[in-house]
Amino acid sequence: MKVIPIGLHYAVLEGIQKTNLYKYSYPFDWAWTPSKTTYNILHILINDGAEKAVEYMTSGHTYYKYVGNEQYISVNNVTKNQMNKITGLGNTHFTINNEYKNALLIMLERLLRDIQSNEYIMLVYADTINSQLNYYLDDIEYGIDATEYLLKIYELIYPINNNIKIVYFCWNERKRENNIIEYISYDFKNNKNDVSEIIKKYLINEVLRMLRGQAPAKEGFKGNLGSL
Repeated sequence: MKVIPIGLHYAVLEGIQKTNLYKYSYPFDWAWTPSKTTYNILHILINDGAEKAVEYMTSGHTYYKYVGNEQYISVNNVTKNQMNKITGLGNTHFTINNEYKNALLIMLERLLRDIQSNEYIMLVYADTINSQLNYYLDDIEYGIDATEYLLKIYELIYPINNNIKIVYFCWNERKRENNIIEYISYDFKNNKNDVSEIIKKYLINEVLRMLRGQAPAKEGFKGNLGSL
């Protein structure tokens, strides 16, 4: 089983890292990636290849200043916050240079192999901790309800690998009823660690359910919690 972050922010990665399920780096681990942008990147990756996806993810950015509450404003000087106002893609952890592009290419190629492998993969997306701390670039909100594009991601990947699951950790008001996305909703949170803790607990419970035979066994999932 592979658990793969697909946005909106790195609380998903932190939740996975708190379990024994984190094995490899993926392209959305440390990025701000709205669901529409995730879909666009995956569409390019699947149809045009990893190099084109790298180009999409590393072009068109300008520099931003963090002003608090997950909000950024554009500036004319170089900063560590490299954001694309058109796509909403934000990179605040790595300088976009040739070294980063080479690493990103490896991560995208890995993601594509996983999608094409027919191995069970869980794609995880999460909102920010509350609506007052949502993701903005120059007063434009990018952390919108992800359901529409998560469904499109499912439609994109399912014909290639029907062994997928999409889990959306969302604000209570964004929970929907459908047979494709699993919603794990939460109320107003004050601590950035709260969402990653919710994700961690969910993943551990999912693994335990699988080990007890309470969830469908997936090919390639063997062993115990400590050996994942």
